[in-house]
Amino acid sequence: MFYRDGINVTGIDRVIAGAGVAKASLYNNFSGKDELIAAYLEASLERFVDLLDELAEVAEPGERLARFFAELARSASDAAFSGCPFANAAVEVTPESPAHEVIVRFYERLAQFFAHVVETTPDDPAVKQLIVCYDGAMSAAKVLRDPSLITAAEALARRIVAVP
Repeated sequence: MFYRDGINVTGIDRVIAGAGVAKASLYNNFSGKDELIAAYLEASLERFVDLLDELAEVAEPGERLARFFAELARSASDAAFSGCPFANAAVEVTPESPAHEVIVRFYERLAQFFAHVVETTPDDPAVKQLIVCYDGAMSAAKVLRDPSLITAAEALARRIVAVP
């Protein structure tokens, strides 16, 4: 629900009804909505890190990029696609929230992956350009419902890292 409908729109009562649990059960596991949002983002981050770890095994930088953007395009083709869960959440949570910490870790991990692709450090300007390329592609694909924007972003990413 947080991914599909947004964090602020999805109230605790809706989560409880959707999960089919009692309010007391929810509060036995989470102190409140902020902690629940952080847990949702942690699970999303775990899945994303699994993908990045799998892609890190690919030896050639161009192939790493191709597989990364192919996975993004595949997800953007799904009717349930709503963009990047971390970018979506970033505009809805406060910088002091536990969810914000997870979002920061996501971007740090993405920078590490792109640094591995470029064979440099996460603070390299090319890595920062790749992050912007990712964010733009995911946002545009969400708004315009057009997975081909992910393919366009891959072409741009290849220019940034100078791989064929």
